[in-house]
Amino acid sequence: MRGGAWVRWGISAGVAGVIMWRVPMPALRSAFGAVDARWFVLALGCVLAMLAARWIRWHRLLVAGGVKVSRRDSAQSLLGGFTLSVVTPGRIGEWGRCLFAAPSDRPAVLLLNIFDRLLDIWALGSWAVIGAFAVAPRPYGVFALGVWLAFLPVAMSLPGLVGSLAHLSWWKDDFREKLRDAARVTEKIPTAPFAAWALVSTSLDMLTFYFLLCAFQPVPLKAALATFPWIVTAGGLPISVGGIGPREGVAALLLARYAVPSAVACDAGLLIFVFSALLPALVGGAWLAVSNPQITQMAQIWKRQTRSIQET
Repeated sequence: MRGGAWVRWGISAGVAGVIMWRVPMPALRSAFGAVDARWFVLALGCVLAMLAARWIRWHRLLVAGGVKVSRRDSAQSLLGGFTLSVVTPGRIGEWGRCLFAAPSDRPAVLLLNIFDRLLDIWALGSWAVIGAFAVAPRPYGVFALGVWLAFLPVAMSLPGLVGSLAHLSWWKDDFREKLRDAARVTEKIPTAPFAAWALVSTSLDMLTFYFLLCAFQPVPLKAALATFPWIVTAGGLPISVGGIGPREGVAALLLARYAVPSAVACDAGLLIFVFSALLPALVGGAWLAVSNPQITQMAQIWKRQTRSIQET
């Protein structure tokens, strides 16, 4: 294990240690003991709806990009990305869906995957702006909305921006040519329909988080609206293992404003990772292991390669 991995483990352990010091383990267990499981059912329903929305978006995006793929294969590549995401820093493994495509389709799938993930980031930022406009003092909300509107033309031109990546010099010559051929198709994809799907899937993630909070105690919807984007962002930073530590710490800090105890906030922060990331990853890993053992070997290679990149 090299320095980068040690740093991530150290950050996770350090932040988790501070949380355990400020929020004793008995308080965490007590919060779990008082949950209303009916809210968990609603949260699970939102997760399934989120996966369906992301699958529909991903399949339609592949078709729009000229990739001939069945619905089964598009679902497998989506869930395979989830599986890779939980074993790589900052969930960068989800950018590796191209590994689950035919070799001839990988250049196009790579560009489409980048476009798809950037839409998720844009959608999360959009909900951060909505949260700021809804709960922050009006000048801050108006400023955030202004920034979002100014950035909107850039977001709508993402297919062209992603296509320009095909011209970068770091690709090998033969692969660069294939990327350029794929970019000619992907640059023509309309952004608005897929951006709408991204907003839908992110909204379902936010509702999942809200239902998880309600399982512990009644909270206003604006509590989830205002805090969810930042909690997810903290969990996605490549500075810890699986986001453990920073995600729960940010949840405890932000939700305190809404009278949510630290123990409940930490439990909800961990559960949003379990429901929205770990469960799809386990399903995807089991499916891949059963359907195609060679794919799991490719996933292991991808994990080693990304780890090497992060540690150099």
